[in-house]
Amino acid sequence: MKPVKIAMMSLTHGHTRKYYQTLIENAKLDWVASCAEDQSAKETYELYQTGVPCYLSANEMFERHPDIEAVVLASANDKHLAQVQDCARRGVHVLSMKIPTFDMAEYDAMIAAVDKAGIVCQIELEMHYNPVVHRLKKLIADGAVGKIVSVQATNITLSPVWAFPWQGVPEASYGGRVALKAGDK
Repeated sequence: MKPVKIAMMSLTHGHTRKYYQTLIENAKLDWVASCAEDQSAKETYELYQTGVPCYLSANEMFERHPDIEAVVLASANDKHLAQVQDCARRGVHVLSMKIPTFDMAEYDAMIAAVDKAGIVCQIELEMHYNPVVHRLKKLIADGAVGKIVSVQATNITLSPVWAFPWQGVPEASYGGRVALKAGDK
């Protein structure tokens, strides 16, 4: 099987740098290009000396690498809809590093674009495979911890918010602000 020609877009997600090693070392992948959200993200990317070209425009990346078969979205949630639609128009498969949106209308638009293009859109949920999560699921299933009303888990990234400022902006990370009480803006 020939390696999948893959690219990364935006490079602003907290786990982006963890992907570099996988994209370089996995024999099933041929990392051909990246596209940075801005000059700052590109400069940080260049510190890792991957040898993979990085562009500041998705259009330029795709024009220079028309053989891209799949893309890893490493971006703020508010970028995902446009990126998924762009990839779908190009027939490029998508791996989202996290839940791509909290807006159900956006999900519907993404699903429609993916279905129309006949591409694969996969969402990585790394905590799904976490051994602690597996143990907790087993304890709950076995009834070992009594009746459970709800479970909340947090994936704590070691990246400070200043490193990825969009994570602290509701519009970028959740798609909008939600009023918690009357009068909230």
